[in-house]
Amino acid sequence: MVVRGHVFVGGYFYDPFFGRYPWWPRAAYPYWYFPVYDNRADVRLQVEPEEAEDAAVYVDGFYAGIVDDFNGVFQALPLTPGGHTIVLYLEGYRTVRHNIYLRPAASFKLRATMERLPAGATSEPPELAPPVPAPPAGTYRTPVTPPRRPVPQPAPRTPEAVGFGTLDLYVQPATAEVTIDGQRWLSSDEGHFMVQVPAGKHRVEVSKSGYRQFTTEIEIREGEAMPLNVSLITTP
Repeated sequence: MVVRGHVFVGGYFYDPFFGRYPWWPRAAYPYWYFPVYDNRADVRLQVEPEEAEDAAVYVDGFYAGIVDDFNGVFQALPLTPGGHTIVLYLEGYRTVRHNIYLRPAASFKLRATMERLPAGATSEPPELAPPVPAPPAGTYRTPVTPPRRPVPQPAPRTPEAVGFGTLDLYVQPATAEVTIDGQRWLSSDEGHFMVQVPAGKHRVEVSKSGYRQFTTEIEIREGEAMPLNVSLITTP
């Protein structure tokens, strides 16, 4: 049983005391660690077609395994509460991206359909998190399924020094579609989103068939949480 605090994921690692620790089962931690680790959410992937079960799963730029590792009754992708970006990548298919907000201890089913690309088209590679030093030998474990083939990488980007704030958003009806800066978000918390975003201006859109679309531009300040309540009006 591993009792040190690192998990090695595709060339990177998390320390659960200082960062995220998504892929380890609870049994991998000593008994005294449960109070810190117990509020994670479980995400189950339901992806079509059947051959897409081999698609690589990336969370926030880190490789976690393949779809088949996280799609069974007793299999789930454990993640810390809050916002995450999940990317599904399989050569020959259109890359799928989902932004999700997870409340503590939530169970969430993420459904996706991967579309086969036409002959000669290239799958868009996932954007990886910046590399960090490897942990000491014997203090980590790898994902259940290692990467099966090299993933072509986009040109590295220079990270920007940007502060962050939080958008605390409630929408009615709870099934309305939410996009932030053009990116769609899903939530496990019935119309509630707490999304960490860079400080500055952001465009929020809320829409649902049969209702008037709501659009606004907000400004988020560094280190602050901005509440926003949206109740859509039905169309005549």
